[in-house]
Amino acid sequence: MSEEPNFNLIPLLEERIPLVGDGGAETLLRNFGLEENCPPILANLEQPDLVKRMHHAFIRRGSRLIRTNSSFSQADEVLVNRLEACINSASALAREVSNKRAVIAGRITCAPADWGRDARFQFYGEQAVYLSDTWVDLIWLEQFSEYEELKLALRAVRQVSVIQTVAHLSLKKDRQSLEILDQLKELMSLGATFVGLMIDSEKSMNRDQLQDLIDELGILSLILDIDLEKEAFSRISDSIHQIVPPETALICGGKSFLPEHIPHFAKINVDQNQ
Repeated sequence: MSEEPNFNLIPLLEERIPLVGDGGAETLLRNFGLEENCPPILANLEQPDLVKRMHHAFIRRGSRLIRTNSSFSQADEVLVNRLEACINSASALAREVSNKRAVIAGRITCAPADWGRDARFQFYGEQAVYLSDTWVDLIWLEQFSEYEELKLALRAVRQVSVIQTVAHLSLKKDRQSLEILDQLKELMSLGATFVGLMIDSEKSMNRDQLQDLIDELGILSLILDIDLEKEAFSRISDSIHQIVPPETALICGGKSFLPEHIPHFAKINVDQNQ
Protein backbone atom coordinates (compact mmCIF):
# COMPACT_ATOMS: atom_id res chain seq x y z
CA MET A 1 0.00 0.00 0.00
CA SER A 2 2.71 2.47 0.99
CA GLU A 3 5.70 3.07 -1.24
CA GLU A 4 7.82 3.75 1.83
CA PRO A 5 10.35 1.02 2.70
CA ASN A 6 9.28 1.15 6.35
CA PHE A 7 5.75 -0.08 5.62
CA ASN A 8 4.29 -1.73 8.73
CA LEU A 9 1.63 -4.43 8.50
CA ILE A 10 0.83 -4.48 12.22
CA PRO A 11 -1.51 -1.43 12.28
CA LEU A 12 -3.63 -3.04 9.56
CA LEU A 13 -3.96 -6.22 11.58
CA GLU A 14 -4.80 -4.21 14.68
CA GLU A 15 -7.87 -2.86 12.87
CA ARG A 16 -9.40 -6.28 13.67
CA ILE A 17 -10.75 -6.52 10.14
CA PRO A 18 -9.77 -9.75 8.37
CA LEU A 19 -6.90 -9.12 5.96
CA VAL A 20 -7.87 -11.48 3.16
CA GLY A 21 -5.49 -11.90 0.26
CA ASP A 22 -5.70 -13.32 -3.23
CA GLY A 23 -5.47 -16.88 -4.47
CA GLY A 24 -5.16 -18.88 -7.68
CA ALA A 25 -3.17 -16.56 -9.90
CA GLU A 26 -2.23 -19.24 -12.44
CA THR A 27 -5.75 -20.69 -12.50
CA LEU A 28 -7.24 -17.28 -13.23
CA LEU A 29 -4.59 -16.43 -15.83
CA ARG A 30 -5.34 -19.69 -17.65
CA ASN A 31 -9.06 -18.95 -17.46
CA PHE A 32 -8.38 -15.55 -18.99
CA GLY A 33 -6.54 -17.10 -21.94
CA LEU A 34 -2.89 -17.56 -20.95
CA GLU A 35 -1.51 -20.34 -23.13
CA GLU A 36 -0.59 -23.60 -21.43
CA ASN A 37 2.97 -23.39 -22.75
CA CYS A 38 3.51 -19.92 -21.28
CA PRO A 39 4.87 -19.88 -17.70
CA PRO A 40 2.72 -17.55 -15.57
CA ILE A 41 5.78 -15.55 -14.49
CA LEU A 42 6.54 -14.78 -18.16
CA ALA A 43 3.08 -13.26 -18.58
CA ASN A 44 4.38 -10.24 -16.65
CA LEU A 45 6.42 -9.39 -19.76
CA GLU A 46 4.48 -10.90 -22.63
CA GLN A 47 0.84 -10.56 -21.54
CA PRO A 48 0.75 -7.89 -18.82
CA ASP A 49 -2.92 -7.07 -19.46
CA LEU A 50 -3.87 -10.58 -18.32
CA VAL A 51 -1.86 -10.13 -15.12
CA LYS A 52 -3.55 -6.81 -14.42
CA ARG A 53 -6.94 -8.35 -15.11
CA MET A 54 -6.15 -11.13 -12.64
CA HIS A 55 -5.17 -8.67 -9.87
CA HIS A 56 -8.25 -6.54 -10.61
CA ALA A 57 -10.52 -9.57 -10.24
CA PHE A 58 -9.31 -10.25 -6.70
CA ILE A 59 -9.32 -6.62 -5.55
CA ARG A 60 -12.84 -6.04 -6.90
CA ARG A 61 -14.11 -8.88 -4.71
CA GLY A 62 -12.40 -7.53 -1.59
CA SER A 63 -8.79 -8.74 -1.47
CA ARG A 64 -6.74 -6.40 0.70
CA LEU A 65 -3.45 -8.14 -0.06
CA ILE A 66 -2.21 -9.23 -3.48
CA ARG A 67 0.91 -11.28 -4.16
CA THR A 68 3.15 -10.54 -7.10
CA ASN A 69 2.86 -12.94 -10.02
CA SER A 70 6.37 -14.24 -9.39
CA SER A 71 6.05 -17.94 -8.56
CA PHE A 72 9.00 -19.84 -10.02
CA SER A 73 8.97 -23.57 -10.74
CA GLN A 74 11.40 -26.19 -11.98
CA ALA A 75 9.94 -25.78 -15.47
CA ASP A 76 10.81 -22.07 -15.45
CA GLU A 77 14.60 -22.55 -15.23
CA VAL A 78 15.00 -21.30 -18.80
CA LEU A 79 13.80 -17.90 -17.54
CA VAL A 80 16.58 -17.40 -14.99
CA ASN A 81 18.29 -14.84 -17.21
CA ARG A 82 15.03 -12.88 -17.43
CA LEU A 83 14.17 -13.19 -13.75
CA GLU A 84 14.92 -9.57 -12.87
CA ALA A 85 12.75 -8.26 -15.71
CA CYS A 86 9.92 -10.66 -14.80
CA ILE A 87 9.95 -9.65 -11.14
CA ASN A 88 10.28 -5.93 -11.86
CA SER A 89 7.25 -6.15 -14.13
CA ALA A 90 5.33 -8.29 -11.62
CA SER A 91 5.82 -5.64 -8.93
CA ALA A 92 4.95 -2.77 -11.25
CA LEU A 93 1.74 -4.44 -12.45
CA ALA A 94 0.60 -5.26 -8.92
CA ARG A 95 1.34 -1.72 -7.78
CA GLU A 96 -0.49 -0.19 -10.74
CA VAL A 97 -3.63 -2.24 -10.16
CA SER A 98 -3.58 -1.86 -6.39
CA ASN A 99 -3.27 1.92 -6.47
CA LYS A 100 -2.76 1.74 -2.69
CA ARG A 101 -5.99 -0.22 -2.16
CA ALA A 102 -4.16 -3.41 -1.19
CA VAL A 103 -0.91 -4.52 0.41
CA ILE A 104 1.64 -5.68 -2.19
CA ALA A 105 3.39 -8.89 -1.13
CA GLY A 106 6.46 -9.82 -3.15
CA ARG A 107 6.21 -13.58 -3.56
CA ILE A 108 9.29 -15.84 -3.42
CA THR A 109 8.81 -19.59 -3.86
CA CYS A 110 11.09 -22.59 -3.39
CA ALA A 111 14.06 -22.91 -5.76
CA PRO A 112 14.49 -26.03 -7.96
CA ALA A 113 15.61 -28.91 -5.76
CA ASP A 114 18.46 -29.97 -8.05
CA TRP A 115 20.30 -26.67 -7.65
CA GLY A 116 23.24 -26.48 -5.26
CA ARG A 117 22.88 -24.74 -1.90
CA ASP A 118 24.89 -21.67 -2.93
CA ALA A 119 22.89 -21.29 -6.12
CA ARG A 120 19.62 -21.51 -4.21
CA PHE A 121 20.82 -18.98 -1.62
CA GLN A 122 21.81 -16.57 -4.38
CA PHE A 123 18.50 -17.13 -6.14
CA TYR A 124 16.50 -16.15 -3.04
CA GLY A 125 18.70 -13.14 -2.34
CA GLU A 126 18.47 -11.82 -5.88
CA GLN A 127 14.69 -12.00 -5.81
CA ALA A 128 14.61 -10.15 -2.51
CA VAL A 129 16.75 -7.39 -4.00
CA TYR A 130 14.51 -7.06 -7.07
CA LEU A 131 11.37 -6.97 -4.94
CA SER A 132 12.84 -4.49 -2.45
CA ASP A 133 14.02 -2.21 -5.25
CA THR A 134 10.52 -2.17 -6.74
CA TRP A 135 8.85 -1.07 -3.50
CA VAL A 136 6.76 -4.05 -2.47
CA ASP A 137 5.26 -3.72 0.99
CA LEU A 138 6.16 -7.22 2.17
CA ILE A 139 8.29 -10.14 1.13
CA TRP A 140 6.20 -13.30 1.11
CA LEU A 141 7.85 -16.73 1.31
CA GLU A 142 5.65 -19.71 0.39
CA GLN A 143 5.63 -23.25 -1.06
CA PHE A 144 8.44 -24.44 1.21
CA SER A 145 7.83 -28.01 2.37
CA GLU A 146 11.30 -28.41 3.90
CA TYR A 147 12.06 -26.37 6.99
CA GLU A 148 15.80 -26.09 6.31
CA GLU A 149 15.09 -24.70 2.84
CA LEU A 150 12.76 -22.07 4.27
CA LYS A 151 15.48 -21.05 6.72
CA LEU A 152 17.95 -20.77 3.84
CA ALA A 153 15.57 -18.51 1.93
CA LEU A 154 14.88 -16.35 4.98
CA ARG A 155 18.59 -15.92 5.70
CA ALA A 156 19.16 -14.89 2.07
CA VAL A 157 16.34 -12.36 2.25
CA ARG A 158 17.53 -10.90 5.53
CA GLN A 159 21.06 -10.48 4.18
CA VAL A 160 19.85 -8.02 1.55
CA SER A 161 16.53 -6.57 2.71
CA VAL A 162 14.90 -5.06 5.82
CA ILE A 163 11.37 -5.21 4.42
CA GLN A 164 8.87 -6.99 6.64
CA THR A 165 8.80 -10.66 5.70
CA VAL A 166 6.14 -13.34 6.14
CA ALA A 167 7.54 -16.89 6.07
CA HIS A 168 5.21 -19.84 5.48
CA LEU A 169 5.99 -23.47 6.21
CA SER A 170 3.98 -26.08 4.31
CA LEU A 171 2.14 -28.17 6.87
CA LYS A 172 2.96 -31.87 6.87
CA LYS A 173 0.65 -34.39 8.49
CA ASP A 174 3.46 -35.97 10.50
CA ARG A 175 4.54 -32.73 12.15
CA GLN A 176 3.61 -32.32 15.79
CA SER A 177 2.36 -29.05 17.28
CA LEU A 178 5.43 -28.54 19.46
CA GLU A 179 7.78 -29.13 16.54
CA ILE A 180 5.90 -26.67 14.36
CA LEU A 181 5.84 -24.07 17.14
CA ASP A 182 9.57 -24.39 17.73
CA GLN A 183 10.26 -24.03 14.02
CA LEU A 184 8.03 -21.00 13.60
CA LYS A 185 9.61 -19.35 16.64
CA GLU A 186 13.06 -19.98 15.21
CA LEU A 187 11.99 -18.39 11.93
CA MET A 188 11.00 -15.29 13.87
CA SER A 189 14.37 -15.29 15.63
CA LEU A 190 16.01 -15.39 12.19
CA GLY A 191 14.17 -12.27 11.08
CA ALA A 192 10.70 -13.25 9.91
CA THR A 193 8.24 -10.52 10.92
CA PHE A 194 5.32 -12.93 10.81
CA VAL A 195 5.12 -16.66 10.24
CA GLY A 196 2.45 -18.96 8.95
CA LEU A 197 1.42 -22.28 7.50
CA MET A 198 0.49 -23.42 4.01
CA ILE A 199 -2.28 -26.00 4.37
CA ASP A 200 -3.14 -28.37 1.51
CA SER A 201 -5.86 -30.43 3.14
CA GLU A 202 -8.79 -29.78 5.43
CA LYS A 203 -7.60 -32.76 7.46
CA SER A 204 -4.42 -30.83 8.25
CA MET A 205 -6.42 -28.12 9.98
CA ASN A 206 -6.41 -29.48 13.50
CA ARG A 207 -8.28 -26.88 15.53
CA ASP A 208 -6.36 -27.43 18.74
CA GLN A 209 -3.06 -27.34 16.87
CA LEU A 210 -3.82 -24.07 15.10
CA GLN A 211 -5.25 -22.50 18.24
CA ASP A 212 -2.12 -23.43 20.20
CA LEU A 213 0.00 -21.74 17.54
CA ILE A 214 -2.22 -18.67 17.52
CA ASP A 215 -2.10 -18.43 21.32
CA GLU A 216 1.70 -18.62 21.30
CA LEU A 217 2.46 -16.46 18.26
CA GLY A 218 -0.41 -13.96 18.34
CA ILE A 219 -0.55 -13.59 14.57
CA LEU A 220 -0.54 -16.61 12.30
CA SER A 221 -0.75 -16.32 8.53
CA LEU A 222 -2.60 -19.06 6.65
CA ILE A 223 -2.39 -20.06 2.99
CA LEU A 224 -5.23 -22.42 2.12
CA ASP A 225 -3.99 -24.50 -0.79
CA ILE A 226 -7.06 -26.70 -0.63
CA ASP A 227 -8.96 -28.04 -3.65
CA LEU A 228 -12.17 -26.11 -3.12
CA GLU A 229 -13.85 -27.79 -6.08
CA LYS A 230 -13.83 -31.12 -4.25
CA GLU A 231 -14.10 -29.97 -0.64
CA ALA A 232 -17.21 -28.55 0.97
CA PHE A 233 -16.37 -24.85 0.81
CA SER A 234 -18.98 -23.67 3.29
CA ARG A 235 -17.75 -26.20 5.86
CA ILE A 236 -14.14 -25.10 5.40
CA SER A 237 -15.16 -21.46 5.71
CA ASP A 238 -17.07 -22.19 8.93
CA SER A 239 -14.11 -24.09 10.36
CA ILE A 240 -11.71 -21.23 9.67
CA HIS A 241 -14.25 -18.78 11.09
CA GLN A 242 -14.22 -20.62 14.40
CA ILE A 243 -10.48 -21.01 14.88
CA VAL A 244 -9.00 -17.72 13.63
CA PRO A 245 -9.28 -14.79 16.04
CA PRO A 246 -9.54 -11.26 14.57
CA GLU A 247 -5.91 -10.28 15.15
CA THR A 248 -4.77 -13.42 13.33
CA ALA A 249 -6.93 -13.02 10.22
CA LEU A 250 -4.25 -13.00 7.53
CA ILE A 251 -5.46 -15.47 4.91
CA CYS A 252 -4.52 -16.20 1.30
CA GLY A 253 -5.40 -19.08 -0.95
CA GLY A 254 -3.86 -21.59 -3.29
CA LYS A 255 -4.69 -22.51 -6.87
CA SER A 256 -8.40 -23.20 -6.21
CA PHE A 257 -8.97 -19.98 -4.25
CA LEU A 258 -10.75 -17.69 -6.73
CA PRO A 259 -12.25 -14.18 -6.50
CA GLU A 260 -15.73 -15.53 -5.72
CA HIS A 261 -14.37 -17.01 -2.48
CA ILE A 262 -13.13 -13.65 -1.17
CA PRO A 263 -16.46 -12.40 0.26
CA HIS A 264 -16.84 -15.58 2.33
CA PHE A 265 -13.46 -15.17 4.01
CA ALA A 266 -13.87 -11.41 4.35
CA LYS A 267 -16.66 -12.14 6.84
CA ILE A 268 -14.43 -14.21 9.12
CA ASN A 269 -14.69 -13.12 12.75
CA VAL A 270 -17.11 -10.29 12.02
CA ASP A 271 -19.36 -11.60 14.78
CA GLN A 272 -16.42 -11.61 17.20
CA ASN A 273 -15.76 -7.95 16.47
CA GLN A 274 -19.33 -6.84 17.16
